[in-house]
Amino acid sequence: MKGPIAAVVLAAGQSRRMRSRRSKVIHPLLGRPLIAWLLENLTAAGIPAENTVLVCGENLEEVQAAVAERPVRYAVQSPPLGTAHALLSAADQVGDFSGELLVTVGDNPWITAEEIRRLLEHHAADPVSCTFLSALFPHQPPAYGRVIRAPGGDVEAVVEELDASPEQLNVREVNSSIYLFHTPAVWPLLSRITNRNRKHEYYLTDIIKILRDQDQRVSALRAKDYRVALGINNRWDLQAAEREFNLRQLRRLAEEGGVTVMDPGTTTVECDVEIGEDTVLFPCTYIGAGTSIGRNCHIGPFAYLRNVSIPDGGVVPPPGGEINDSRAE
Repeated sequence: MKGPIAAVVLAAGQSRRMRSRRSKVIHPLLGRPLIAWLLENLTAAGIPAENTVLVCGENLEEVQAAVAERPVRYAVQSPPLGTAHALLSAADQVGDFSGELLVTVGDNPWITAEEIRRLLEHHAADPVSCTFLSALFPHQPPAYGRVIRAPGGDVEAVVEELDASPEQLNVREVNSSIYLFHTPAVWPLLSRITNRNRKHEYYLTDIIKILRDQDQRVSALRAKDYRVALGINNRWDLQAAEREFNLRQLRRLAEEGGVTVMDPGTTTVECDVEIGEDTVLFPCTYIGAGTSIGRNCHIGPFAYLRNVSIPDGGVVPPPGGEINDSRAE
């Protein structure tokens, strides 16, 4: 690998809670696989695809097919024994890397390039053995690892919810599973992680306490948006993310693209779609990836488009009749 920063993406998770035969990380969000959202943001944050390793399991071929256009590297975790074991599975790829190593998960589209850049800049300004991104929830957080701090504010450990005490469960600051390690300092310590916990897994979060026990400094940078820690655990999480990301997409089209969206609540526009100025999207319209729509078009209501091209002034009528131009005025 070349350059000061590499990334390892943990993407071997199974789809038990998704109730799916497909790998969770390839489920689509606005027509784009979940894993592709993260890879795009890593690239935007300045981490080249050539320096990115995806740790897969039985889903290797699925993931390779989903991101075939990206020159990423692959490592295989078999069997899946936890997040620390997943990182160790990438030893052949990054074990001798001398720079900084970003480690994160592949099922979280909420991780933005901005937050990754903040993490990189914070770590560069105050280099420690590990800097990780935390999230402070305004309410009781999901079942994620709690960030335990000393009275002075220093990070002491990250404790998974199943192993947390009642007092620790009241902590609303959680681990976002986005770490930046100084590779030479951390890599030799990974083998010290045990599976002595309720799930009998090798947790990467345990590296925090191991580093502290070695008198090495650990820093936690709080994310600007707590949702950076959410991830996608089931299909309802996926739908919640789809609603939010779709509204962002529609707002960009309206404010920057000059597109009228009559009813954002019933209109969906996937990624990789082009829509010209003065086009009107009527209610109950779904525009799939690969679609190009010209200027001054009327689309819908009750329209579904995918991989088609609509010329300037085009009209896509609802079933059973033409759209009257006056409806767009």
